[in-house]
Amino acid sequence: MCTLYKRSSKFNRIDSQQLQKREHEELYWRTVLKRIISTIKFLSRLGVAFRGHDEGQKSTRTGNYLKCLDYLSEYDDFLKLNLQKYANRGRGNVSYLSHQICDEFISITGKQVKAHIINEIKNAKYYSIVLDSTPSTKLVTKLFTCKICLI
Repeated sequence: MCTLYKRSSKFNRIDSQQLQKREHEELYWRTVLKRIISTIKFLSRLGVAFRGHDEGQKSTRTGNYLKCLDYLSEYDDFLKLNLQKYANRGRGNVSYLSHQICDEFISITGKQVKAHIINEIKNAKYYSIVLDSTPSTKLVTKLFTCKICLI
């Protein structure tokens, strides 16, 4: 049994260098994702648009998502190096800066918020639903906003 443990140890493996490299890369991308998800949560709380007219990094018309990451990179050397190295590398390259990834994180976060609200409603003794309608100047139909108030 001790021999099996020694052989399975990451230091006694043939591919130990490869394993360490993979663990280092995992840690690197987790650190990148923490900054990206924090930016997405920040912009979601503000309720502003994420994308602009031109998503290229050299463009002056990028959206709030990329502008926020650029702003953070002024004070965060790790993010600055990541943006210099991985931004605008094209399709098929990992960067976590594309609008598809951003939309996916927004969708995942939205599902978690919805599940949390549903869980609170299920656990509450009483709850109410308040509907607030506002006539739109451009549309004939009315927009309805549903606010769930827990009592």
